[in-house]
Amino acid sequence: MDSYFMGRVNRPAMVPDIQFLGIRLRVMAQATELEDRVLASLALASGTDSVSVSSAEGHFGTPITLFEAELTKAADIRRFIGLMEKAGILGRLSHDADARTDEQCAFHFRLDKQKACLGELALAEGRDAIDVRMKAAVYPAKRSAAVKLISEWLQQFYDERMRPT
Repeated sequence: MDSYFMGRVNRPAMVPDIQFLGIRLRVMAQATELEDRVLASLALASGTDSVSVSSAEGHFGTPITLFEAELTKAADIRRFIGLMEKAGILGRLSHDADARTDEQCAFHFRLDKQKACLGELALAEGRDAIDVRMKAAVYPAKRSAAVKLISEWLQQFYDERMRPT
Protein backbone atom coordinates (compact mmCIF):
# COMPACT_ATOMS: atom_id res chain seq x y z
CA MET A 1 0.00 0.00 0.00
CA ASP A 2 2.14 2.82 -1.22
CA SER A 3 -0.33 5.57 -0.34
CA TYR A 4 -0.20 4.87 3.39
CA PHE A 5 2.30 5.78 6.05
CA MET A 6 2.38 3.64 9.14
CA GLY A 7 3.70 5.48 12.21
CA ARG A 8 7.40 5.85 12.83
CA VAL A 9 9.88 3.04 12.62
CA ASN A 10 11.55 3.58 16.01
CA ARG A 11 8.59 4.76 18.05
CA PRO A 12 7.83 3.50 21.57
CA ALA A 13 5.42 0.56 21.75
CA MET A 14 2.67 2.66 23.39
CA VAL A 15 2.42 5.07 20.44
CA PRO A 16 -0.29 3.99 17.99
CA ASP A 17 0.29 3.40 14.32
CA ILE A 18 -1.20 6.15 12.21
CA GLN A 19 -1.90 6.16 8.50
CA PHE A 20 -2.18 9.19 6.29
CA LEU A 21 -4.06 8.83 3.04
CA GLY A 22 -2.53 12.02 1.73
CA ILE A 23 -1.16 15.43 2.56
CA ARG A 24 -2.10 18.55 0.63
CA LEU A 25 -0.19 21.83 0.79
CA ARG A 26 -1.58 25.00 -0.78
CA VAL A 27 -0.21 28.51 -1.06
CA MET A 28 -1.28 31.63 -2.95
CA ALA A 29 0.98 34.08 -4.73
CA GLN A 30 -0.54 37.54 -4.79
CA ALA A 31 0.08 39.87 -7.75
CA THR A 32 2.78 41.70 -5.76
CA GLU A 33 4.77 38.54 -4.97
CA LEU A 34 7.39 36.78 -7.05
CA GLU A 35 5.84 33.46 -8.07
CA ASP A 36 9.17 31.64 -8.19
CA ARG A 37 9.86 32.53 -4.54
CA VAL A 38 6.40 31.34 -3.46
CA LEU A 39 6.89 28.15 -5.47
CA ALA A 40 10.28 27.63 -3.79
CA SER A 41 8.66 28.04 -0.37
CA LEU A 42 6.13 25.32 -1.24
CA ALA A 43 8.90 23.03 -2.50
CA LEU A 44 10.79 23.54 0.77
CA ALA A 45 7.71 22.79 2.90
CA SER A 46 6.44 19.83 0.87
CA GLY A 47 9.75 18.24 -0.02
CA THR A 48 8.63 17.87 -3.64
CA ASP A 49 8.84 19.82 -6.89
CA SER A 50 5.63 18.23 -8.20
CA VAL A 51 3.22 21.15 -7.96
CA SER A 52 -0.02 22.01 -9.73
CA VAL A 53 -0.71 25.63 -10.66
CA SER A 54 -4.01 27.41 -11.14
CA SER A 55 -5.07 31.03 -11.49
CA ALA A 56 -7.80 33.08 -9.89
CA GLU A 57 -8.86 36.68 -9.70
CA GLY A 58 -8.57 38.60 -6.46
CA HIS A 59 -10.10 41.84 -5.26
CA PHE A 60 -10.20 44.59 -7.87
CA GLY A 61 -9.29 42.09 -10.60
CA THR A 62 -5.75 41.39 -9.36
CA PRO A 63 -4.36 38.03 -10.45
CA ILE A 64 -3.70 35.31 -7.88
CA THR A 65 -1.75 32.14 -8.56
CA LEU A 66 -2.52 29.07 -6.47
CA PHE A 67 0.19 26.43 -6.03
CA GLU A 68 -0.75 23.01 -4.67
CA ALA A 69 1.31 19.93 -3.81
CA GLU A 70 -0.44 16.62 -3.15
CA LEU A 71 1.58 13.94 -1.34
CA THR A 72 0.12 10.43 -1.63
CA LYS A 73 3.15 8.16 -1.87
CA ALA A 74 4.50 6.71 1.36
CA ALA A 75 8.02 8.03 0.72
CA ASP A 76 6.74 11.58 0.12
CA ILE A 77 4.60 11.45 3.25
CA ARG A 78 7.52 10.17 5.35
CA ARG A 79 9.76 12.91 3.94
CA PHE A 80 7.20 15.59 4.80
CA ILE A 81 6.71 14.27 8.34
CA GLY A 82 10.48 14.18 8.76
CA LEU A 83 10.75 17.81 7.67
CA MET A 84 8.04 18.84 10.12
CA GLU A 85 9.63 16.81 12.92
CA LYS A 86 13.08 18.26 12.28
CA ALA A 87 11.64 21.79 12.41
CA GLY A 88 9.91 20.98 15.72
CA ILE A 89 6.49 21.77 14.29
CA LEU A 90 4.74 18.50 15.19
CA GLY A 91 5.69 18.82 18.85
CA ARG A 92 4.24 22.33 18.97
CA LEU A 93 0.93 21.02 17.61
CA SER A 94 0.59 18.23 20.17
CA HIS A 95 -2.10 19.94 22.24
CA ASP A 96 -4.13 21.23 19.28
CA ALA A 97 -5.47 18.02 17.69
CA ASP A 98 -9.07 18.73 18.69
CA ALA A 99 -9.11 22.27 17.35
CA ARG A 100 -7.30 21.36 14.12
CA THR A 101 -9.16 18.19 13.08
CA ASP A 102 -12.25 18.48 10.88
CA GLU A 103 -15.24 16.18 10.37
CA GLN A 104 -13.50 14.45 7.44
CA CYS A 105 -10.68 13.31 9.78
CA ALA A 106 -8.19 15.76 8.30
CA PHE A 107 -5.68 17.57 10.50
CA HIS A 108 -4.93 21.18 9.49
CA PHE A 109 -2.14 23.63 10.25
CA ARG A 110 -0.40 26.51 8.51
CA LEU A 111 3.25 27.24 7.83
CA ASP A 112 4.70 30.73 7.62
CA LYS A 113 5.13 31.51 3.91
CA GLN A 114 7.61 34.35 4.38
CA LYS A 115 9.89 32.28 6.61
CA ALA A 116 9.69 29.42 4.11
CA CYS A 117 10.83 31.87 1.40
CA LEU A 118 13.89 32.44 3.59
CA GLY A 119 14.52 28.70 3.98
CA GLU A 120 12.98 28.20 7.45
CA LEU A 121 9.96 26.10 8.40
CA ALA A 122 7.78 27.54 11.17
CA LEU A 123 4.13 27.66 12.15
CA ALA A 124 2.27 30.67 10.78
CA GLU A 125 0.94 33.35 13.06
CA GLY A 126 -0.58 35.54 10.34
CA ARG A 127 -2.72 35.03 7.28
CA ASP A 128 0.13 34.79 4.77
CA ALA A 129 0.61 31.04 5.00
CA ILE A 130 1.05 27.66 3.41
CA ASP A 131 -2.04 25.63 4.28
CA VAL A 132 -1.40 21.99 5.22
CA ARG A 133 -4.07 19.28 5.34
CA MET A 134 -3.14 15.78 6.54
CA LYS A 135 -5.90 13.23 5.88
CA ALA A 136 -5.79 10.49 8.52
CA ALA A 137 -7.12 7.01 7.84
CA VAL A 138 -9.46 6.20 10.72
CA TYR A 139 -11.96 3.35 10.73
CA PRO A 140 -14.74 4.02 11.35
CA ALA A 141 -14.17 7.51 9.95
CA LYS A 142 -15.28 9.55 12.95
CA ARG A 143 -13.84 12.85 14.05
CA SER A 144 -13.55 11.75 17.68
CA ALA A 145 -11.47 8.71 16.71
CA ALA A 146 -9.26 10.84 14.46
CA VAL A 147 -8.70 13.43 17.21
CA LYS A 148 -7.68 10.71 19.67
CA LEU A 149 -5.32 9.01 17.22
CA ILE A 150 -3.73 12.25 15.96
CA SER A 151 -3.37 13.59 19.51
CA GLU A 152 -1.56 10.45 20.68
CA TRP A 153 0.62 10.48 17.57
CA LEU A 154 1.57 14.14 18.02
CA GLN A 155 2.30 13.64 21.71
CA GLN A 156 5.37 11.57 20.87
CA PHE A 157 6.90 14.57 19.09
CA TYR A 158 6.16 16.81 22.07
CA ASP A 159 7.73 14.26 24.43
CA GLU A 160 10.85 14.05 22.25
CA ARG A 161 11.08 17.84 22.10
CA MET A 162 10.84 18.13 25.89
CA ARG A 163 13.26 15.27 26.62
CA PRO A 164 16.55 16.58 28.04
CA THR A 165 19.55 16.06 25.78
